[in-house]
Amino acid sequence: MKIRIPLYLKIVVPMIVLIVITVGYSGYRVFKESTQRWQTQLDARLKSAAEYAASGVNIDTLKLLHAPTDIDTETYEQMRQYLEQITFAGNLEWMGIYYRDGDMFYYWADSGYTGVSSPFFYATAEHLAAYEDMQSHRTQYSDEYGSWYGFVAPIIVKDENGQPQVLGLVEALNTAETRNLLQQDTLNNIMPILVGGSVLAVVLSLLLAIFTFNRPLLQLQHGALALAKGKFGYTIDLKSNDELGELADTFNLMSTQLEQLYLERTERERMQRELEIAHNVQQALFPSQLPQVPGLEVAAFCRPHRETSGDFYDLLVVGETRLGIVVGDVSGKSIPAAMLMVAAHSAIRSEAFDHPSPAEVLDQSNVLLCRDVPRGMFVAASYAAIDGRTREMVWANAGQIYPFLLHRVRLSSEQYPRYLETTGMALPLGMEPTVKYQDQRQALQPGDTVLFYTDGVVEAMNHERELYGFERLEALVQSLPQDLSPQALIDAVLADVAGFVGPAEQHDDITIVAVKVT
Repeated sequence: MKIRIPLYLKIVVPMIVLIVITVGYSGYRVFKESTQRWQTQLDARLKSAAEYAASGVNIDTLKLLHAPTDIDTETYEQMRQYLEQITFAGNLEWMGIYYRDGDMFYYWADSGYTGVSSPFFYATAEHLAAYEDMQSHRTQYSDEYGSWYGFVAPIIVKDENGQPQVLGLVEALNTAETRNLLQQDTLNNIMPILVGGSVLAVVLSLLLAIFTFNRPLLQLQHGALALAKGKFGYTIDLKSNDELGELADTFNLMSTQLEQLYLERTERERMQRELEIAHNVQQALFPSQLPQVPGLEVAAFCRPHRETSGDFYDLLVVGETRLGIVVGDVSGKSIPAAMLMVAAHSAIRSEAFDHPSPAEVLDQSNVLLCRDVPRGMFVAASYAAIDGRTREMVWANAGQIYPFLLHRVRLSSEQYPRYLETTGMALPLGMEPTVKYQDQRQALQPGDTVLFYTDGVVEAMNHERELYGFERLEALVQSLPQDLSPQALIDAVLADVAGFVGPAEQHDDITIVAVKVT
């Protein structure tokens, strides 16, 4: 009499190991639950910090801050330290206070010396809602420094009639990178379990196929070989209503997930190649050789923060003795910023050869960019034309940092270095097509040097998140010899910034152009 052995008795021991296959789904659930729990805790910490700061802020002290120069007062420092203490206690990135004037928001005080009454261009619907319903709201937006999320809480006071009103908003922020790093760390911890469990399940399944279930498990073997050849997404059509059928279904699920991971990796590699192409295109836009203009000596430097740069410069010979200098900084990062940089560079270069006036060049470039620039992006740029024969400089500014004028002869009654400020509207390009820029004129003397630079210089940060600042740059320039060449001047600035930053990572693109009248 033949004894019948149930199928489950033949595979009960190997199935203990095959349970490892379920680790994939369990790991996914653990990943989701742990990251969701962390996100909930972080949201609660952000909201609590914002509401605590809003309820405890000294209203009388806050009202003393109303002018940009108040940033240097002891009152502002007290307010900043108050916000910084809450930021440190809550393990947050940044905390600040805004006030609203019409449809615009302005910085009031913050933990990072942003300024008093400086415009805040990234207000969301949640910022406005906090003013309307006097409740805390979650915020999420991106600016030139990265992506942020956090909470805003209203500062509520009572008016003369005893009615509550919103005096301002307190915002507590963290970077999006903080959340992404935790998710990646969790995934790195789970991935060895997923990979190890899958490999072990495949090996045991092959052994089981050899000794027990030859025909159906040969299909599993063929499937494993197909995956080894890179045929991700390969599935097995096994009609079996037992454990083997379940194993086949699990294999199909794993194959599908591998195909998805492969496609995602291919997409990342494609994006990396696109970044490399964008980098090469940008580098080709910069002058391969510095132009030679009688009466002028020129030097330039540009170092991107990432693969692509939002900064750009151009040096154009627009006459026998006339040199055009373009310095710009595009908002945003990565491919969109790189595309906008190319568009802005091309527009300004094209208009520079059609219009002798720098203001007209920026006017026409602004019209072109307003037509195509996505909402929320803009280009801060300045354009100057220096005649080496007449030694006259004409320039216009569209939201770019004012350049320095370094006189060869330093008069005790004159500020040194001197900021070349502009009058009239100076909004960045791409924001408002009706803006009209104004030409400024300056007579230069032999030995005078004009230094153009982007905010990557003055906003360079060390490990303590301190800014290099205008004061350090002014002090450096004042300490340098008067007969320094443009290249030596740039080298001195870069060396001083590098010494200040130390081992900290570069914070932003850095661009410097120096022109000296010989």
